[in-house]
Order: sequence, then C-alpha cells, then structure tokens
Amino acid sequence: MTTTTTTGMSFVQAAEMLAAHLAEHALPEPVFLTVTTRWGRSEVAAQLRPDTVSDLASELLAWIDTLAAITITAWQPPESEHVHLSIASTLSDPANAVALTVYGGAKDHDPVRFADLKPGERRGVSLRELRTWAAGEPTTTGSPVLDTPRAER
Repeated sequence: MTTTTTTGMSFVQAAEMLAAHLAEHALPEPVFLTVTTRWGRSEVAAQLRPDTVSDLASELLAWIDTLAAITITAWQPPESEHVHLSIASTLSDPANAVALTVYGGAKDHDPVRFADLKPGERRGVSLRELRTWAAGEPTTTGSPVLDTPRAER
C-alpha cells in the first residue's frame, strides 16, 4: 500500500470530501458515517450494512474500484462470532488528504474460511481472496473432514 500523509483539515472539509466521493461514484449506501478531525489528522469512515461475507465483499470491491491504494483486513471482535472486513485508503485532492476506512460485519460466514482467525485477531486479506468471497465461491482447506458439509459429518 502506498502511504499518503493525511492533512489536518476542518470537519466540514473532511465531510465534504467524503460526500463528494459518494456523489461521484455509484457506491453502496453506507448505514453509518463518521468524520473525525484532531491533532492535525483527518479521518472518515463508512460502515456498510450487508450480513453475509459475499455481499460485504461485493460492496467493498465497489469501493476499492474508486480508490488508488488499499489495505484489506479481516478481524473477529472479542466475544463475537461475527467477522468484520475493512479497507483502509486515502481520499485526496490537490490540497488535502483524509484517511478512509470502509467496513462491515458479517454474521453469516463460512467457519472454514476464517478458521485461522481467533476472537480479537486481525489478518490481511488479498484482493484475490476478496473477489473469491464476493463471487460466493467455496473455500477449501484440503481436509476431507473440514471440507465435508456440516450436515454430512
């Protein structure tokens, strides 16, 4: 990922930059937006609403198509069965830059896909993985036991 230093801008400038990005691109509508400006750093976040990994991955891919550089992360909050996916990037114009996070949680997920992810842990996700998940393709482990549908075990 290419790192762009974010600039301290006013709350209104950061909000306008996010609003302009949403208006310019046909992106899935977020359920929640956050704008933070403090200590010379500006951040914006958009929470998405899908409940499945496939739908969430598809919506994140729509955002990724509008951004120059991204980092994708999967994590499982402590004491939760949900899996969260997020992308980190930067929105910028010639004079300003603001850190962007787009995220969502999925309660309907394949446990094999996230078998290595323990509560409280985070791991990087490749763009290829995200595309596979968006397509709804099954994840395999190479283990006949784990790859057998639960009902057949």
